[in-house]
Formats: sequence, structure tokens, C-alpha cells
Amino acid sequence: MKFYIVKKDSRLAAIPAQESILNEYKERGFEYVEVVNACDKDDALARTSPCSKWTKKGLFLGSSLVILTLTFIIFAIN
Repeated sequence: MKFYIVKKDSRLAAIPAQESILNEYKERGFEYVEVVNACDKDDALARTSPCSKWTKKGLFLGSSLVILTLTFIIFAIN
């Protein structure tokens, strides 16, 4: 069975793949994410691909490394 995965804020929901149901959810502020083939709603949510591979911690560490590197380059030039 096909399910639409919809998202509102950080909450995901799996709904049957019917345009009328999707339109109702869009009116409530949900956004369409993807279509998934699954047995039930729980299985559909488990099969969703992650939206972002970068976590907040990874972004923080990466940006900290860039700032630290730029600081060292500036002091090395002077």
C-alpha cells in the first residue's frame, strides 16, 4: 500500500496515498515529503529517508573548525 509522508515542524505523519486526504493535511499546514510503499503507517514512517544528514552537532563542529582555522591563518599572516 502507498502512503504519503507529510511533515509539520519536526513531526512526520504517514497518510494513505489519496489526494483528498493530502489536501486536508496541506490545509492544516503540513508539507508533502515523499511517497513510500509499506504495510502500515508505522512501517511507512520507518522507511522514510532522513531529511538531513547533517545534525546540529555536526554543523556546530564544522563551523567551529572553519572559524578556528581562519583565526590561525590570520595570526600566521601577521
